[in-house]
Amino acid sequence: MKVVFKVVNCLLFLALTHQIYAQEQEQNPKSPVEMAIIQAENLQKELKLTDTQLFYVDSILQHNFVAMSAEFERMKRAGIQSSDNYLGVQKIWNQKTEDAFKKVLTEEQFINYLKITRRYKDYQKKNEKKK
Repeated sequence: MKVVFKVVNCLLFLALTHQIYAQEQEQNPKSPVEMAIIQAENLQKELKLTDTQLFYVDSILQHNFVAMSAEFERMKRAGIQSSDNYLGVQKIWNQKTEDAFKKVLTEEQFINYLKITRRYKDYQKKNEKKK
């Protein structure tokens, strides 16, 4: 009986901890700049970026995240609710980011970036059409 009581208490504790964490995350959403910094740091680890590359990647991400966020806000204020419109805007900014990264990263790093972001197959298809 004591074991069951301890298990139930542990489950309740875990459930409450998860709920508190989820609420905290909802109350403190990250700004586009903060998200860009986090993503740049992750890419530095994943792609083994040089300091110069990290500077450019961070700058590109901060600019593009802020601009995309501003565009989303304009759409929201205009009453646009279609997820297709938002996905279209996101796709445009993803392409701008990809184009900028291609200039900054080595070919190997760029391919690894595409694989990390799950866009490598699309990139291959696009290059096959050009040939």
